[in-house]
Parts: sequence; C-alpha cells; structure tokens
Amino acid sequence: MHQDPALLGMQEPNHANFIESASYEDLAAAVRLRVAADSERTARKLLDVPAEENQLRQRQACLEEVEKRILTVADSVDDVVELNVGGQLMTTTRTVLCSAEGSLLAGMFSGNFDTGLKRDKDNRVFIDVDPPLFAKVLSHLRLRRFASVDCPAPLPHVPEEVRAEYDMMVKYFGLESLMCSSGNIFHRIAELAGVPQAKLQTHELVVVTLSSTGGVPATNHEEVFGNMGFHERSLENSYGSHPNTISVKFLKHRVRVEAMELRAKVSDTVAHMSNQWTFHHGNEMTSMSFNFSRMEPHTGRMEVPGFGPLFVDQLVWSFPGDFCLEHMVLHGRVMAAK
Repeated sequence: MHQDPALLGMQEPNHANFIESASYEDLAAAVRLRVAADSERTARKLLDVPAEENQLRQRQACLEEVEKRILTVADSVDDVVELNVGGQLMTTTRTVLCSAEGSLLAGMFSGNFDTGLKRDKDNRVFIDVDPPLFAKVLSHLRLRRFASVDCPAPLPHVPEEVRAEYDMMVKYFGLESLMCSSGNIFHRIAELAGVPQAKLQTHELVVVTLSSTGGVPATNHEEVFGNMGFHERSLENSYGSHPNTISVKFLKHRVRVEAMELRAKVSDTVAHMSNQWTFHHGNEMTSMSFNFSRMEPHTGRMEVPGFGPLFVDQLVWSFPGDFCLEHMVLHGRVMAAK
C-alpha cells in the first residue's frame, strides 16, 4: 500500500525533526494514514477470529471425546464382575481378572468377548472349575495388585491331593508363569522358555559364576543343570583358593527354593568335596551339610529351611573348601521377572 511521504517521515528514527518542520495539514494526513492502517490490521484479525474459534471448538470436542473414551475404558476395567464358579458365587473386578496380561483369563474379561462368555440364568459369567481352587487363583491375583519386588504376592498353598487338578486349571487359564506349582526350577525355566534344559546359559536365561575354577572351562558349567548331569564334567573348584562360591543369576525369572539335590563327582569326592556350605537365598542364608563319600555322593532331596514368600534372582553356595558337583537340582517355584 502506498504511503504518504509524511507518514514515512514519522516512521523514521529522526521523525522528531519532521514533526517540528511539518505543517498541521501534513501531521493530520499522517495520523489519518496511521489510523487507517491500524483499522485495516484490526479488520483482518477480526476476520480470523471465527476460524480460530472454530478450531478451538474442534479441539475441545476432540478432548471431550478422548476423555469420554478414557472414562468408558476405566469404567469397563474397574466394574464389578459377578462369577458363577462351579455353582458358587464369586465377586471381583475386571481389573483383577485382567491383571495377568497375555493370559486366557485376561482375554476372556478384556471386554472384547463379553457376548461369547457362558452365563447362568442370572447373567453371571459361568466358569466350570472347582470353586476352592479358583478362589486360590483369584486371591493371588488380588494380592498381586499390592505386591512389590521386596514383597511379592505369596503363591497359594495347594494340598498335594489336588495339586494336579490345580496345575491343569492354572495352565488352562494361561497363568502358569505367575502361579506355577513347586517343581524342578531349571526344568521349569527351560519349559517356559522353550529351550533345552542343558543350555540355559547359552540362551541367556542364567549366568553361572565360580569364585575360581579348576579342571573344566567355565563355559561347560550349564550342563550340570540338565536332566541328568555329566559324569565327566562338573561345577568344579578343585585345587583352587579358599573359600569358594557358586553363584547362579536368573536373568528372566525369579525363584523361591524349597529343596535341593547335589551330586558330587565320585572321583574327587574324598579329596575335593566340602561337606558343609552356606546357601544364600537372596539376602537370606542358611547353613547346610552332607557327608559326601564315594559310596554316597548324592544328597537326595534336601529340604531348605523356609525363606518365606520371597522370590529372588540370585542364589549363592559358599564352601569353606573345594567343591566338585557334577549335577544340581533345585526344587521350588518360578515366576517371570517383571
């Protein structure tokens, strides 16, 4: 837009000189031009206001829709669910039932299959399993909401006479990685990971560390956790320093040990196998012993004093002297690391 020279003069830094030398007519013309320019800018901004208001309304509508969806999901997750479990009424929330992510139980109550679930005459979801056993599962899932690494939810106590039925139910609902029953820990980890039991270290599931080694390279230690162990290979620290330790670090699981079996290498039992050791279960420990001999190199099942409900990711055996173990079995429970 063309501007009067008088107006340009007012916009320059030395416009004070212009004002002193300009006539009243020049000043009036300059002011009129300034007012016209300001009015034009204001008019343009007023034209933009409806468009900006429309954008704000659209954003507000989007936010309200997102909020509605969030509230809908929250309501559907936290709503109370009544179950008919083998004829017995049980009440819980959808949050509890969906807490085991990736399980069949979580999928059933995710909200995607509500219309396909079997229901009784009162519209309760019907689950045809043993009520007391399912109650144990439900109780554990509830406790997991308050659990932490230092205080994990205790696994249910299951009498031996119904353990097989309980294990089948847990496996059916896809909860075995959370609630597996007591058994061979190394076998259970191999089963969960789908790898050979004798190759747990190769598949980066466990790390075995010895304070020092003698006789056999450290890369072969993992076979000692296989189904049968090896007569020519062992977890060995013969001719080494004193005291000696074995450390097993679990990389993708946490365990709770209830019992162990140790088998010494017969040829080295007399000279190199300590008959006493301290077993460290996380931060807790207990003293254990067995009179290894050539006639009796295998401990059989040795119960470990209870460490409570704590699951740990590292176990350590401390020997006052040498050790030479060709097979090791741990009995207890396994849970996937979070």
